Formats: sequence, C-alpha cells, structure tokens
Amino acid sequence: MATATKVKGYGSAERPLATDMWKREAHRPEHPALSAHGNFEPDNHHVDHARYFDPTWAQDEYDHIWTMNWLLACREEDIPQIGDRLPLHLGSHSYFIIRSGEDQFKAFHNSCLHRGTLLCSKKESAETIRCPYHAWEWNADGRLKKIPSHWDFPEITRLNGSLPEIRLERWGGFLFINADQDAAPLKEALHVVPDHFREFAPERRYTAARFRKLVRANWKVTQEAFQEAYHLYATHPEAVPFTGDAQGQYEIWRGEHGHVGRNLTCSAVPSMHAPSEDTALKAGMMFAQGMCDWHYPEEKPPVLDEKGDIRAQLGHWHREVASRFYGRAIDLPDAVMLDSPLYFVYPHACFWLSEAVPFVYQFLPHESDPEMSYFDVRLLLPCPDDGSVPPAAPAIELDADQSVYAHCPGFGFLGYIFDQDMSNMPLIQKGAHAADPEKPYTRLGAYQEMIIQHWNKVMDEQIAKGKAARV
Repeated sequence: MATATKVKGYGSAERPLATDMWKREAHRPEHPALSAHGNFEPDNHHVDHARYFDPTWAQDEYDHIWTMNWLLACREEDIPQIGDRLPLHLGSHSYFIIRSGEDQFKAFHNSCLHRGTLLCSKKESAETIRCPYHAWEWNADGRLKKIPSHWDFPEITRLNGSLPEIRLERWGGFLFINADQDAAPLKEALHVVPDHFREFAPERRYTAARFRKLVRANWKVTQEAFQEAYHLYATHPEAVPFTGDAQGQYEIWRGEHGHVGRNLTCSAVPSMHAPSEDTALKAGMMFAQGMCDWHYPEEKPPVLDEKGDIRAQLGHWHREVASRFYGRAIDLPDAVMLDSPLYFVYPHACFWLSEAVPFVYQFLPHESDPEMSYFDVRLLLPCPDDGSVPPAAPAIELDADQSVYAHCPGFGFLGYIFDQDMSNMPLIQKGAHAADPEKPYTRLGAYQEMIIQHWNKVMDEQIAKGKAARV
C-alpha cells in the first residue's frame, strides 16, 4: 500500500515556510544551523495514554531512562564556590553535584555509605560532605576524611571508603550527569548542538531569571507542549499575527548514542492562521515592540521600510541594540536574532538558539507522583566583553497554582505566555484518563508532532532494552 507523501508545513509566497525563510538569510548565511537537516523521520502516530499516569511505567522510566542517559543537572554558575552542592532526585534515585575544586565538579550517589542517609537534601555549601546522622565525613572530591569511632569499622579505609561517583561532563557552562558508567561521551548525546550553538556561546552567558514550577501533569506532557508549535493558534492567539506556526520546520537527528529534535518557528512573519490584513510589516513591528517592552525598555522600535527586507532590517536593528545593551559584540544571523529554534536533547532538556527568547528548559519527573512534574526555566543572557559575570539568579519556586507572570517579573510578558501553556497541563492529564478505553491513545500529526512521536518510541526501545539486559 502506497504511503502518502508527508506535507512539511503550510505556507505561501507572502508567509513562507521556515525552511524557505532560513534559505534566504541575509546575514551570515553560512551559519551551520541554517542549512542543517535531520537524518530521521518517525512514523509513530499513536501513543498510549497510560504512559502519562501508570506508576509501573513511571518506575520503568526511573530505572531505564533516568539512569541510562545524559541528564542536564545544573549550570556551573549554580554552584560557584568550592563545596557548593545541590541534589537531583529522580524517583527513588538521587544524586548530588558538587564543585570539588576551583574548576572541578563531581557527582555522587546521594547516599551515605554507612546506613544510606541522604547526604545532600537541598542546595547548600560546606568544606566537607558530612552525614547528618552519624557524622561520617568526606572531602569535597569524595575521598573519605573521617569516621567517628573508626575502630568499629576496620574494613572501611581511605582506600575503599570514597563516595561512589557517577559520570559528569560539561558543555557550554552546563553540567550533565549519567549513572551509566558505560555510556558514550556526552558529545554523542548532544549531536549537532555544540556546532549549532558555538557562536551563541552559552558558556559566556548567565542566568538572569529562573523559575521552577510544580505542574499537575506528567513530565512528558509538559515537555511535549513545547515540542510542537501546533498549539499556538488556540493557546497563544495574540502571537498569531507575528509568529509563523503553521510554517514551522521540524527536524530529528538520530544517533547511535543520542537524539536531538528541533522545533523551528519563525517570528516577524504572520501565521497562515492570521487574517489577510496582518502583513509582514505589521508582524515585524509587533516583534520589535515586544523586544523593546521586554528586553530593551529604553529603546525605540526601528522604522521599517515596507519595500525592503523586513527580517534583514529587524536582524540588523536587534544586533546593534543587543550589542550595545549587553556590552558584547553580537554577530549572529537574522534567524538567531529573530526566530525560535528549540533544540531538544533526549530525554529532558531544551535549549533555544535565539537571542529573542534565550531560554533553557529542564523537564523533570516528580519524586513519587507520575501525574506531577517540575518545569525549570532559565533566561540566559550574554555576559559583557569586559570579563564581568553577573551572579546567577536563584530559582523562584512556584506551586502548581502560582502564576509565572505574577511572581517572576524577570520574564516580562513571557510570563503570561507560560501561564497560558501551564493552563493546558491539568486538562491534558485528566483527559488522558478519560479516553475511550477501546482506543486509549493519541493521534499525533505526521509532521508537526514528529518529535513527540520519536521521543516516545525511543523510550519504548530503551525500556525494552533495559528489561532484556536485566533478564
């Protein structure tokens, strides 16, 4: 039976596909992100709703997903002093990350060798790692320092008493951990990301604002909300006049040891859902006003020539304003200055290659409830060229009912957009239970929801592989 050709977006001459817009880049067209295309297209349109609430499935994830992949743990700036540490809880598994030297980091199983007490229950700092129960103590690098009444534990010495370490690798100022000692290097999991983000230089940025929100939905439900732009028309109608959602581009890079997906949505172009009076000029003006309102409150929007290349004018304006505002030369393509390319690194991290919305997302499961999760969002701004590095903003902890817009002023009007997204989450979670028991699965779009398709398929494969290995 012949398979229908997959339609890759819906655009027009006046409202082009993202693929075509990136081909027309006027500034720095040689940038590697602009011409890169994925190497895999999935065909997995149905996903069982049970994986979003079944405790057995959640346990399989804890055992075979969260312990077998490179996980975004934190940024180096989160633990700036030697001895600074923070935990990462994943179901019954728990680890902690510590700055063990001036430019050294380590990660350990979060369990005392004595009787299993958590060694790090919250973000904290101390010269040593000391168990609160019986005061067993280790140096910041994990080497055993002291055991009270050591005479009663003759089998434990400084040669065999170090804390069990797990893999830790660094990229772009981020710290990743992996409990699988045999895992391939982090660079294989990141695939195209380091190349595409090289000039964006996340290592020369700082966390200007951050929130960590409890969500009444499974972590996959929360992540999947951002793996497609299909929801924009209904959830964010005010963005339709200047955001080309229907014209978006989706890519997947499947490697032997890692998976990356890209959801590319262009700005300063009307959606195909927008009425005819929403022109490219109007879209460009709305984009510029949004940047002034949020990023550059003392700037005025540019005067755009309707007969010229709107995106090229906006890109030039944004580079000039951003360079002056941040005290750092910024020479990125118009596409990076204007658009929203989201790079998802399997299984749970998202990096925006965008100077307009420079976000980083972490999606994490709740410690015990598969119908809850955590959504961690950073605003990552450029450090100035003078070498100074502003301190990282601490995470604002939000309960499920607290508004991002009301409690996180650093995100400006984008806080309202996040609140719109979060309003959908409980409805999706409840609706998963209410599905027809004869057909309890999703019907995913062939193109716009291909990253969701692939992520779920890879999870199926990893869980099956992990169970088979145990048998």
